[in-house]
Amino acid sequence: MKRLYQITIILLLSIICLSSMQAQESLRERLAKRQQQEQGTVTDSSLKVPKLSVRAEMMNENQTQDLSNATWVREIYRFLDLTKGENAALYYPEQPENDKMNLFTMIFKLMENNSLPIYRWNNGNDLFTDRMKEDFGDILSILEIPYQKNGENYVYDEFSIPNNEALGYYIKEAWYFDRSNSVLGVKTVAICPVVIREEYFSDESSLSTLSRRPLFWIPYEYIRPYAARMPVMTSDRNNVMTKTIDDYFRLRLYEGEIYKTTNMENKLMVEKYKDPESLKQAQGKIEGELKQFEENLWVVNDSINDVPSKNKAKNTGASKISKPKGGSSGTAYSARDRR
Repeated sequence: MKRLYQITIILLLSIICLSSMQAQESLRERLAKRQQQEQGTVTDSSLKVPKLSVRAEMMNENQTQDLSNATWVREIYRFLDLTKGENAALYYPEQPENDKMNLFTMIFKLMENNSLPIYRWNNGNDLFTDRMKEDFGDILSILEIPYQKNGENYVYDEFSIPNNEALGYYIKEAWYFDRSNSVLGVKTVAICPVVIREEYFSDESSLSTLSRRPLFWIPYEYIRPYAARMPVMTSDRNNVMTKTIDDYFRLRLYEGEIYKTTNMENKLMVEKYKDPESLKQAQGKIEGELKQFEENLWVVNDSINDVPSKNKAKNTGASKISKPKGGSSGTAYSARDRR
């Protein structure tokens, strides 16, 4: 009986000690979280990206631009610097706020849930094949984020997600003409998040440099259904979030410097144009060609000029109507209407 009493006392003391340790641990966690909130570096551990509905998946398939029948395609690669105001919509909020997050956070959470295929950077050569697929654990290692794997799940500290260091994106555009459907268009083919970090020359040196670290390629078609549900503010004058991330890419509201066009030598523009001035001129020439291509998305309907003579007589005293820019008159309609 005495031995049973001693065992009961020991069990009670063990339970009390365990409860005290758990209470202290939870208190430390709360204090750490409060400190991170004050520093503006906290992320919500319950942050989730909503799953796609069947309707959203079907809508994404209908919006996919097929280039297999295109008779003319020009591929353009750009770098989007998120420190520039035109591209800030992709960066803010820097840290998740309630249910709001920036594009990189959304991509990171989708990768964690295995909902988004990612492909190796491969020195900028985008190849979307099975052997080029990346694993989420590999990305955590590249970003130097400690993790443990529990079955198929990755356990890591969400405070380590480099939201504030994802300061750029490489994107690939395809400007194309499909003669079979009489369609002129521009397609965002893929994007690549870029982490920009300060690297020191040595442990003892105070000299440092900013380096770009491209992470992986993602076909935009996999991102679009999620991006279409992410409202963003695209203007400082109108703070209503009237557009989405998908609108931002589809309408090309970004500003990006051309660093490469697809060519047979597979060279970057800096490799083809060694002098900064000649590089700038080449980039300007390409931008001009693309602008001309975009203007050709619309043609002039000259049938409005075939007005009967009696109608012309009635409009003799009418005030003149100013012509559209470019000196042409008439009503513009899309290339699709020419069929």
